[in-house]
Amino acid sequence: MVLQLITPPVKEPVTTAMLCDFLRLSPDQEEDLLERLIRTAREVIEQHCNLVMLPQRWLLQLANWPQSGRIALYKAPVISIDKVQGFDADGTAVLFNADDWRLDTDSRPQRLYLRRPQHITISRGLEIELTAGLANEPEDLPETLRHACLVLAAHLYDNRNSYETVMHNLPDMVAQLVSPWLRRGRL
Repeated sequence: MVLQLITPPVKEPVTTAMLCDFLRLSPDQEEDLLERLIRTAREVIEQHCNLVMLPQRWLLQLANWPQSGRIALYKAPVISIDKVQGFDADGTAVLFNADDWRLDTDSRPQRLYLRRPQHITISRGLEIELTAGLANEPEDLPETLRHACLVLAAHLYDNRNSYETVMHNLPDMVAQLVSPWLRRGRL
């Protein structure tokens, strides 16, 4: 299984102005660095929680047909399944209709259940394009997630020159803020 980002989010959970204010920096100071730190903080939190904060498109590639027909999506919450296709023995793409699959949004991770197509052998894998995101706009995200991004970006900023310090775990404050969003339970 391979997950590949097709389209990143258009916006980040927090702005560079918010991070400048949080760090007590003058406006527009080190703006490029702050943008990278915010993006990195979001990516780390999303990866830690298996959560997608703002709309993103992903491509999930599977080498084989799943025996159960059930596929864990690992990017949540899923907004839409944009395309499902398999590849037959000669590499020809076989598109699935919406009637050929069902999205289970109640499970965590969310799952896609596929019906095996009749008269066609899917032997060269599957590709699923999906859009996932918890909120459409940064302001609609839970404040705890936005604050976690600020705290983690500030931590990265404060430790940007410390080559000996490797982040093996999230800082305690960030871990506490994101703990409700970990894999357990529903989204």
